[in-house]
Order: sequence, then C-alpha cells, then structure tokens
Amino acid sequence: MMQNNKRFFPNKLPLAAAVTAAIMATPAIAVEFHGYARSGLSTNTSSGGEQTCFGSGANGHFVGRLADECDTYAELAFGDQLFSQDGKTFRFDSMVSYEAINQGNDYQAFDGADDVNGVDFAGEETTRNNGNPYSGGEVAVRQLYVSGTNVIESLPGATLWAGKRYYKRHDVHQLDLYYINNSGYGAGVENIQAGAGQFSAAWINFDKQESDTIVQNNKLDLRYAFPVGESTLTLAGIYGMADLTDEQEAADIMDEDGFFGTVELATGFMGGFNKFVLQYATDSLGEAAFNNQGGNSSLNGPYYPGTLEKSWRVLNHGVIKLGGPWELGYSALYSKGETYGPINEEEPTRLSVVARPIYNWNSVTSTALEIGYEDVHQPYNDEETDLQKVAIAQQWSAGPGYWARPVIRAYAAAFFGDQAEAARSEGIDGDIQIGAQIETWW
Repeated sequence: MMQNNKRFFPNKLPLAAAVTAAIMATPAIAVEFHGYARSGLSTNTSSGGEQTCFGSGANGHFVGRLADECDTYAELAFGDQLFSQDGKTFRFDSMVSYEAINQGNDYQAFDGADDVNGVDFAGEETTRNNGNPYSGGEVAVRQLYVSGTNVIESLPGATLWAGKRYYKRHDVHQLDLYYINNSGYGAGVENIQAGAGQFSAAWINFDKQESDTIVQNNKLDLRYAFPVGESTLTLAGIYGMADLTDEQEAADIMDEDGFFGTVELATGFMGGFNKFVLQYATDSLGEAAFNNQGGNSSLNGPYYPGTLEKSWRVLNHGVIKLGGPWELGYSALYSKGETYGPINEEEPTRLSVVARPIYNWNSVTSTALEIGYEDVHQPYNDEETDLQKVAIAQQWSAGPGYWARPVIRAYAAAFFGDQAEAARSEGIDGDIQIGAQIETWW
C-alpha cells in the first residue's frame, strides 16, 4: 500500500506559518564579523624535524616574520551598533583568539591539552626540536567593550568607552612588533577635538604576577595627534602606578611609578607611508622601549633591581611603491637599555634592519623576498648575538599589492649567525627551511 506522505502537513502548516511570520517581522541581524588568521606547514631540510622559528608574537620577529612563524593563530571579532538616535550611537565589540604552537596534529584542543601519536603531552615538558612544548590550542578573550559616540554633550564627536580592548595600538607589520600596545581592561574618552588635533585619555589596568601574589597596575594613557603640514604628529604618554594591597605593602613588594613616552611622525611617502618614531621609558616601565610589548606586559610591573631602569628606541618603517610592479616594506630599529645596577659589562642594545621587496606578476601572483639582520645584547646576558635571514616566497593573493589578503605562500628560508647555531641541536648553520602558509584578515 502506498503511504500517505502528506498526512502530517496539516498539523505543521500553522507552526511553519508562525515561524515565517516571526522571521519576517524581526529586523535583520547585522553583526559585523572581522578577524585575522595564519597557519601553515614547515620542515627543516638539513637536520630534519620541524622548522626552527626565532621569533614569536611575544618576543618579536626582529629579522622579519616572513618564513618565521611556526604557529596557528586566529582572532575572531564580532561587533554591532546597538543604538542610533539623534546622532548618538552605542556599539558593542568583542574578540576571541586561538593559538596553537604544535602544527603536527589535526586535533588541537581548546584547553591546552594535546595528543601526539596517542601520547598525551598535556602538562609535560616534552618539546619538539625548536624548543616549543607540545600543547593544544589556547582560547582567550581579547576584547569585550562598549563605546558610545556623541554621548557627552560637551564633547561632540568624541567616543566614550569602557571594557577590555586593544587600545590604539601602533605596529610594524613585517616584524609583528607593537611598539605601542597599552591594551587591557579600562575606560576612556577618545578623539576629543582640541585645537587642530584630537586628544584621547584612558585609564587601563594590567595585573602582573609577582612572587605568590597578583599586583594590579594602573596606567594613565594620554595621546594627542595633530597635523604638521602633510604629516601627522602623535604624542603619547603613559604613566604607570602599582596599586599594592595592605598585605603586599606589609610583604615589602617593591614598586615604583614609571613613564613611557612616544613621538611618532607619520607621512605619506612614495605612494605609501613612512613613520619615524622616538620612544623613551623609565623605572617600572623601563622595558617598554626595548622589548616589543610596547606598553603591555612590560608596563609597570613591580619595580625591583635587575629590570631595565631606562630604555629608548628609534624606529623608522614604512611601505612604499618603487614603480611598476615593485613594492617595498622596510624597517630599521635601534634600542638601548640601562639596567638597575651593574648587571652586565655592556649595556643592552638591539639593532634590527629588515627589507621586504615584492614583485607583482599579475593581479593575484607575486614574489616576496625578505632579508633581515638583528644584533642584540640582552639585559641579562653578557654575550652579544646576531641573526641573519634570507627568505623567498611565491604568493597567490586576493589582488595585487603588499597588503592583499588572503594570501597563500610557498616559501624557503635560511637563517645564519649566533642565534641560528645555538638554536639547532646539531649546530648546523644555514639550514634551508621550507613551508607553506596562509594569512588573511577581513
């Protein structure tokens, strides 16, 4: 007997009609979705095993990041304007990130645990050949804040905000270097019209582990950006203060206020831009102009002998068009520190020079060459070490140009110098490392 396949329709039609009517009556959800991601494979052709990487997002890629990224990293941002009336708006923004160091497994847990060939390495010290621990991925909340524009009657055009956010970061993309990065929990008012420029003020917290306790650090961040001819001059000053509890005071945890200042001149140049930067940091913020945190974890940790008491940095970087299909990304950096007390015979210094010329063959295909040099004397090491890199990548991207993304790269690279020798268990200098990587933002 033929089944009556329509016998349930009369009961379902009213429900379907109700759902359809509800959908048609509800305003469309217009959540904005932005993000960044990178991932890839790599191998060491000379000594075998995984590629040796010399930089990271935490320590910087001072010979350039091309062919020197051994992780999977992604940022997913969701935001939406929630209110708009009479020129006043409120919006909500959020971001979560995911990072995994081990790239040799298709299963990478969110909780830091990982399983490699049936062996659980969670919590173990087992490492691969570049010294990074086997681990699963880590998920983190990076941003979660609300902002309101034109909500302060006396400050038209200004934006009031509070929550957790990336706050006005300044970076060199090819180094993955954030030379100003005062991010965290806070509140502030930005883009206040003041004379020819705009003024911004923020108060941001950063908690830091010190011995067996957590110290809260408060940072006052003041910025003023204004035009100078065809350029823009930005002045940034960050003042940090540790906020010790009574118990921490009684435990004699040392603390001292600190200052981190930046002057940046940004100029349109040769179809692109050039930025010249001067930075100075002192006391509890003393590392901010030497390491790449640029004001994040280096800002105002409790003050104790052995940290950098002072540091300064001069930086010039940009991306320009050389004519025809050629483009060039470049950076030159010199930083110097002063330790608290006679830690080393020589003062800490870092010199970094990186150039990345790109030739665009057509609208989707390009070749990138990146040459980098670093010479560094770390604060707690009397030895001065250098590193050199030469990398070449064939690229397929969504359009021509230095900034075109998504991009798929196939690359080969060689690293030389003291750091390259020390990083390899076999002491081989100049290994050829090959791999493929994707990078995208949207």
